[in-house]
Amino acid sequence: MPNPGFEIIDTCYLHQGAFGSAYVTFWDSPTWGSPDAFNICSISPINATGVPNNYFGFQYPHSGNGYAGAGFCNTHNYREYIQVKLDSSLVAHQEYCASYYVVSGNYTKMVSNNFGMYFSNIHTYIPSFNGVLSATPQINDTNIVSDTLNWTLIYGHFTAQGGERYLIIGNFYSDSLTDTVHLNGTDNESYYYIDDINVHCCTCDSLNHEGISELTKETEITISPNPATTSISITATNNIKEIKLINLLGEEVIITNYQLRISPSTPLRVTDAVSVDVSSVSKGIYFVEVTDAKDNVINRKVVVQ
Repeated sequence: MPNPGFEIIDTCYLHQGAFGSAYVTFWDSPTWGSPDAFNICSISPINATGVPNNYFGFQYPHSGNGYAGAGFCNTHNYREYIQVKLDSSLVAHQEYCASYYVVSGNYTKMVSNNFGMYFSNIHTYIPSFNGVLSATPQINDTNIVSDTLNWTLIYGHFTAQGGERYLIIGNFYSDSLTDTVHLNGTDNESYYYIDDINVHCCTCDSLNHEGISELTKETEITISPNPATTSISITATNNIKEIKLINLLGEEVIITNYQLRISPSTPLRVTDAVSVDVSSVSKGIYFVEVTDAKDNVINRKVVVQ
């Protein structure tokens, strides 16, 4: 899967609507719609495409330094899509598993469903068109995603016809077939950040089952309660090495190093639930940054009341 986390970019001069080969390596837009690329290195005016702060909200990547963004629903049937050429064509009659992560932009007032993945044999480009693509996605999640704090996994599987080489991500259904919820005000567009796309064959004989999926290897964390008042409890699928609590100014207000606490080489065990005292910090939104024993970094948002 080429550039699954939008880490490889061709320029840091990103601006709103900047997407495609001149900006994000391997990716483009199949229509006249204007998806966006965001990166920590962006030097766009007024920080429109920066990370974590940008035009659509304040959000750290699911991993790495960048992510994409697209309008999934506008009540005038406006749509934005992102497209990539896969490393190889899909094999007929084999089962493929595919996924990506989304989170709603903080400043977006409407949320929606229909998070699709469409696999095609040909590259799609329809100039002067920014409506709903006429295609039936092999994978489509019909749950409304309203979380503006944590990344939500979109996941599914399908049997390939054979020869599929291109992937398009977006909403392939009209306004009348898309469920929406207005969170505040009358904004008529739902906008989502997108990160960490994964496509792999679930049944191919040549598959290395020790590394069947990045999803099974990456660390996932659970934080509760959220919102919190005095403390938060954190569990992880991989050993925890360090936890940081970071405010919206990027200041590290709490740092706990479990590797040093136990021994120079032994991090906290997977089965341990970590309790972090947040009673001394000011009320507001914070980022919990967890580093596991393999130096993978996972960011999640938490609200302290």
